[in-house]
Amino acid sequence: MKQSIFPCGVLAVLWSLSAPGVQASVQVQRFLSAKANSPAWEGDPPKDDEEPSDMSEVGQEMVTKVTKAVKWPEKSAVPHLFAVLIGMVWVLLLGSAPIIIYKMDDERAVTRTGLILSGLMWSALFGGLYLFTQVIVFSSPHFDRVRSLTIVECIYFMTQVITTVGYGDITPAMPRGQVFVGMYVILSFFVIALLVSELQKVVMQRVDHYKQELDKRAGARSGHHEIVTFKPEKPCPVQLLLSMGAFLLIAIVWVFFFHFWAGENKGWREATYMALITLTTVGFGAVTPVTEGGMVFGAFFMFFGSSALVGLVTNFAQYSMLMSEWEAWDPKGLQKDLMKLHEADNGVNGISEMDFMKFTLIHKNIITQDQLDAINVAYEGMKATPRRSVSVKHIASFSGVGAQDLGISDSEEESK
Repeated sequence: MKQSIFPCGVLAVLWSLSAPGVQASVQVQRFLSAKANSPAWEGDPPKDDEEPSDMSEVGQEMVTKVTKAVKWPEKSAVPHLFAVLIGMVWVLLLGSAPIIIYKMDDERAVTRTGLILSGLMWSALFGGLYLFTQVIVFSSPHFDRVRSLTIVECIYFMTQVITTVGYGDITPAMPRGQVFVGMYVILSFFVIALLVSELQKVVMQRVDHYKQELDKRAGARSGHHEIVTFKPEKPCPVQLLLSMGAFLLIAIVWVFFFHFWAGENKGWREATYMALITLTTVGFGAVTPVTEGGMVFGAFFMFFGSSALVGLVTNFAQYSMLMSEWEAWDPKGLQKDLMKLHEADNGVNGISEMDFMKFTLIHKNIITQDQLDAINVAYEGMKATPRRSVSVKHIASFSGVGAQDLGISDSEEESK
């Protein structure tokens, strides 16, 4: 009987504590109890670099920082022309990102997609600058009333949107503005996704170039200009270390700025926490810039830090992929396939140039056996008759290219 009463009593107590009124009263009692047990402050609260005496003082300190948000003036202290100049430089930097990505690849010219992408970026940036400073009103703990943003606040807010940091210290105040900002975020997301896709193509090409360089180095060491080495070489971590150093350098600059800049004066640990949370685009929003200088710095360095993070992740992925390829190489697999080649030609005539090319492409992970089989099927499908070879006209027709565009006449093809 006692065993059945005890669980029921526990459930009743838990249910009563979960009721809104009781839960609120319990929280109030806990707050008043903690406040009564904590020593009263005399004068200003402790500074960031001072160690609080107990956990209650830590909580009091955080509550004070949240509730006493620094108020931003409606009129910027930055001269208007200088603020416009900062905005133009910021737009130029972000709007040129698609072109910069294309320039990273020396062998690929700027395509129509790149130009359209850059145009979308410019339209979104200039449109956001106008609408957020002239039309849409925002609210913030730093504002005395809902209002439009200054140019400095606007680039600070738009950088949060584009880099997906999203502190949440500035938000649209009206439903129409919220809907528009939501659509603006979606547009920015798609543009960033396209940029990442283009950057991924550049990375894959760099991986291929890196493999070619390794082959050239192996050939130089062996004394031959052209040699095929099936064993991959261990990748060099220099690019990974350089990208890691660039990210850490930006993080260190961030920490020093927000620790020493007048009006920010964040503690070392607080600035370090802010740097890591911001530059990794997590953006909890517990620690944010509170001065116009901090907003301008954050608007640029959020972009630099996010770009450095993309570079770090890209080089890490590239290094990991090459390391996996190097570690997964099995000489027994190569030996097994060589024995198959030997059995195919009975060790008499040798293998043909085509068979050697297929074997090399597969073992250098340039192409898979399934892809080779698909190419063979396509070749057989393009043949006019089983005895004839594939003509250029057949390839053009299967690719959607007219033979006339190539300057090939029907009589010329028939003569072949």
